[in-house]
Parts: sequence; structure tokens; C-alpha cells
Amino acid sequence: MKNKISLFLTISFVLSTGLSAVFAQRPGSPFKGTINYKITYPDSKMEATQLAMLPQTIKVRMNGNKARIEMSMSGINQVIIMDADQQSTVFLVDMMGQKIAMKPNKGADKPSGKEPVVTVTSETKEIAGFACKKAEIHFGDEKSKASPMIVYFTEDIGNNKLFYDNEYRTLPGIPMEFFYKMQGMNMYMTAVSVEKGKVSAKEFEVPSDYKEMTPEQLRQSFGGN
Repeated sequence: MKNKISLFLTISFVLSTGLSAVFAQRPGSPFKGTINYKITYPDSKMEATQLAMLPQTIKVRMNGNKARIEMSMSGINQVIIMDADQQSTVFLVDMMGQKIAMKPNKGADKPSGKEPVVTVTSETKEIAGFACKKAEIHFGDEKSKASPMIVYFTEDIGNNKLFYDNEYRTLPGIPMEFFYKMQGMNMYMTAVSVEKGKVSAKEFEVPSDYKEMTPEQLRQSFGGN
């Protein structure tokens, strides 16, 4: 259980940082609805049993400047609620009926403050029924120029200004296919469906039956250090 909790918390924090980065857009018409993504782990050297514990899908509900990210792994369900206006993030964790609400430590996994440079290429592909453009992103230094981040995004859904303090803030659309590294392991996310429509405000509220904890308290409660 200790190893499972540690793995889960690591993935949770990385995903929240990564997703807050890739969904950041320029101000415009915000997307309202749900995007479903599948997750694969290319080039992973983990055993099949370990990969089976990792999240396989992510559901992202968006409305205005708020987002609700839902995922599960090995019997643990989590929701990440983000509010750009309040500049806040809350994790809702349900582990075998034990419901916990926690906020990440300030400054944890804070993205680079360098201004990202986005180059939109002529390459396109269709993803989840939408025409997507390929973009390469770097931060001005030789290392990132040599190995830019690759993102396929669409402008057909609409722009949004949902997240704050991120590395993809100049991307002119919603990302539909992208990858990033978690402790050296590639995580590849691809949108499989898009459902437009309003999302209830209750989706972004913390339920009253969740107990507030810090990440350290959560680890300690399950025998962590």
C-alpha cells in the first residue's frame, strides 16, 4: 500500500502540473464541455503489472476558467479541481471509501518561467473528428530547441484562458495529442472524444464528506515517510 500511495501521489502531482500546462490558452471563447483522453506509456520499461496500475484514461471537464480532471488507478479514484480565477488546485482522493481533499504544497513542481516559443508547422492530422495542427514548443535555449515539445492542437473547439503560471500559455488552441515525461517515462495522451455542452458548477465544488489533509499527512496515514 505504501508503494501504491507514493506512486499515485507522484503521478497525481505530475499530471496536475502537466495538464495545467497544456490546457493553458490565450484569452478567447472558453471551451465548455468534456474531452476524453487515453493514456499510453511508450518506451516504458515497467512490468505489465506495474503499467496496469497507472492511469489509462483521463476525463477533463471544462467550464469557463474552471476544470475538473478525473482519473483512476488500481482502485484509487481522483479528481483534480482547478480554478484560474482563484489560482487554486484541489485534489479529491477516494481510496477504498476513504475520501480526502488536499492541496499541493506551494511551489511544488512549478513550471519554468521562461516564455515559451511556439512554432506552428504545416503538418496536420485528424484527432477525435477535429482538424489539428502540429506545434513545436521550446524556451529559447539550445537544449529545448534541439528537442522541442510536440503538440497537436485544434482551434475549432475554441480558445480558453483556463490555467495560470504554465509552460504552454502561448499555444493558440486546445491540445488534442501530446506527451510529457514523468521521472523519465513518456506519457502519451490522445483525445478520443469531445462532448460540447455546459458543465454544472457543482462539478467544481469540494464535497462535504471529504477530509482535508496535506500530502505529507496522507503519506503518513498509509505508512509513508
